[in-house]
Amino acid sequence: MFLKFQYIVFESWSAWSGLFEPLPYGDPYIATIVLFSLIAAAAKFFVGGETG
Repeated sequence: MFLKFQYIVFESWSAWSGLFEPLPYGDPYIATIVLFSLIAAAAKFFVGGETG
């Protein structure tokens, strides 16, 4: 079960970081920054605060 979850996470990260691959230094770094920004904005939105 854990290996299946690990494989899903690995494949999801590969797909996500692949979106930023054409950018210079974009593969892991920009993908991580954008992911955390989206998580923070979504959390703030669901709590009821403004996203901007």
